[in-house]
Amino acid sequence: MLVYFHIDELARDAVVASALKKEIACRGGRVVYGNRFTTDYMLRYGNIFDAIILPSLIHFFGAFPEAKNLPDNVFILQTEAIGQATGTLRRLNGKYFGDEPEKYSPWHKAVRAYLLWGPAHLNSFHEFHPEYLSKCKVVGHPRLADLCKGTTLEREDARPVIGFVSRFNLLNPFDARTPYESIATSMRFGKNTKPLYEGSPDKNVEDLFYTEVTDFRIMLQIMLTLDPTRYRIAVRPHPRENRLGWQRLARKLGLNITVSDWDKPFAHWLGEIDHIITPPSTGLYDIFFHGRRPIVIDRVVTTRANHILAQSDDRNQILEGICRPNSIEEIIRLLESGDIPPPPESVRLCLQEQVGADIASQSTTNILDAIAEFTAGSPPVRRKVGALTVWHLVVSFLSELKDLKALVQRRVEQGASFNLTRRRSAWIDRLSL
Repeated sequence: MLVYFHIDELARDAVVASALKKEIACRGGRVVYGNRFTTDYMLRYGNIFDAIILPSLIHFFGAFPEAKNLPDNVFILQTEAIGQATGTLRRLNGKYFGDEPEKYSPWHKAVRAYLLWGPAHLNSFHEFHPEYLSKCKVVGHPRLADLCKGTTLEREDARPVIGFVSRFNLLNPFDARTPYESIATSMRFGKNTKPLYEGSPDKNVEDLFYTEVTDFRIMLQIMLTLDPTRYRIAVRPHPRENRLGWQRLARKLGLNITVSDWDKPFAHWLGEIDHIITPPSTGLYDIFFHGRRPIVIDRVVTTRANHILAQSDDRNQILEGICRPNSIEEIIRLLESGDIPPPPESVRLCLQEQVGADIASQSTTNILDAIAEFTAGSPPVRRKVGALTVWHLVVSFLSELKDLKALVQRRVEQGASFNLTRRRSAWIDRLSL
């Protein structure tokens, strides 16, 4: 079996691609890595695969924009998903059926199967498309698989490491957009309401900026308060952030912080951290699954709650009952004592519903089993002799060319803007255990 796996954000998704490649090799199959360039510009001309794994229906539409003769070998496996964790299904539905389900009807009808993180994801299908339930399979959160775990390295420095999870896509975007551009592309205006704003009729882009600025100010104040002789500070930028912004800030303020390698998987970074400070984020699933106790900062400023959207991660049900201090002083005391309270039982139940915690450790196996199940009895894809070799040669040549162009233009790879050079592919191979 030949499987194409789309890597959308390198630091987030590459480790899953690596794990699947290692897993399928034991079955005599192969995984071919893809990115936005190969998905949007090459798949429609070179669909030589038994299965194509894409993260959303919009990626399917981008790869095959013509409604006629759509392929029947596409599997949807989300790379970031919150199920019904906010109490609504709007954002989840957009991933599976598109923001305009009627417009994208040919595409979601053509999907071979939906591979879901947890049982809660079935709610979308029960409510809106029960006819698709027969092609749904709960496989678990793929980044929680055993093969995706990082290794903990021995330290020479005994100081505790305080890890800050950054989530500032508007303030510090990876593609260096100006604030003007961020506002123009994120505001609600006109007839088409962005899915993010559904259920929040009185909210707009300034509310998004308010929460980001508040969270950033709190994080920065904590960093400046911590005694550098007693603690080390590590920052994990969001995949859609510009890591260079953190580096420039640290130099300007004289902050001794370590910015995570931009392409390092989140679980690998967690293994290097003693205490975690974070705004509300879907990264909490990974953090709790790995038995860690985060400090969430959303309650430090009381007016922040007035700017939260109904579809925001801030509404995630996993936040109920966990450690959410009311002041920076309280956060400092928690760090100094190390006495961070354990999460309540509701977190375990949320992990089970949202990420399939009981099966997530074997999610890569579950994914390949599901593909085998949904392709059983189908005629094998007819591949011309040498087709895979030609694919690899074209991808390698164009990727090296794009890499050279980026070098000449002094552009750095960030988030989704990575090139599938031979060097990068070999690096991805080494990510999984």
